[in-house]
Order: sequence, then structure tokens, then C-alpha cells
Amino acid sequence: LSPSCTSVWFEEDKVIPKSSEEEQPPNPRCFHYYYSVMGREGFITGRHYWEVEVGRKTAWRLGVAREDVHRGEMDSSGTSNGLWTLSLKGGAILACTDPKPTKVPVSIRPVRIGVFLDCEKEEVAFYNAVTMTPLYTFSMETVFVPLIPFYNPCDTDDGRNLGPLNLFSPSI
Repeated sequence: LSPSCTSVWFEEDKVIPKSSEEEQPPNPRCFHYYYSVMGREGFITGRHYWEVEVGRKTAWRLGVAREDVHRGEMDSSGTSNGLWTLSLKGGAILACTDPKPTKVPVSIRPVRIGVFLDCEKEEVAFYNAVTMTPLYTFSMETVFVPLIPFYNPCDTDDGRNLGPLNLFSPSI
């Protein structure tokens, strides 16, 4: 995402018109199965923090992904495939771990998630950005390719999940 693009959402009825003469070549950076988008900048070193406003969405997924993550349908979409993400699904916050997701206990459903990537400690941690309560921390093995912010606003859930994911980079 460019600095001028700070919201991500999915609209089921949007169709990009394309004539048969204008067939686009496949783009290896585009997701072909999931409603996902990755950030513009990748990180190999340093400590990085950003926030994602999820509001009252009924489903979402966000975190970091390896730059070379598979962009098609996957058997698993967890850590073994290069994704370290937190999601809201079926009313529960889940850490997308392998072989199955881990339920994250929360007393209040967060409306804004903080993501802290520490490349030196090889960790990505998630926080309720309003209260700064820790939600979940992934430990990663050494990653030799850039890690890129990952966002999935999920489908519209029959009109119940229409809001965007709004992105923020707080400064001190």
C-alpha cells in the first residue's frame, strides 16, 4: 500500500471491466484466492510498529507475511506458510498458528490492533492498541526474506462486514 492508501476493504459487487484485448498478465505479487493485500515496505532488520483500526467488523485478518508467501489457495494459512497473523472469525480472536488456530482470550473485543515486529528478537506481537494489553506473540525462526505487513478485510458477510481496515503509523 502506498502512503496515500490507508484503508483496505472488499466490495463483492465491484467488477473491474476488462476487454478480451486487454488481458492482463498474471502478477506474482497479487493474491489469487484471498481478499488480501500486503504493505509496500518489507522489513529484515529493526523494530516496527503500526496500528490497524478494525472497528466493528465481523471478520478480519492482519499481521506480517514473508515477501515470498504463496499467493494462491493454501492447505494451511498459518506460520508454516510464512504468515504470522491474528484474525477475528466467528466472534473469536484467533492466532493463526499451525496445525490449528489458537484462541486468544479477550475480555473486550479490540477495535484497534497494534502490531509490533521486532526483527532482532524474531517476534511479532499483537496488542489491543487502545489499552496496550498484549494479545499474542509469535516467535519466528530466522527469516532471510523481508517481512511485509499483511491485511485481509475478509468478505462482506452478507452486509455485516462492510467497514474498512484503517491503517495508522503512530509517531512519537
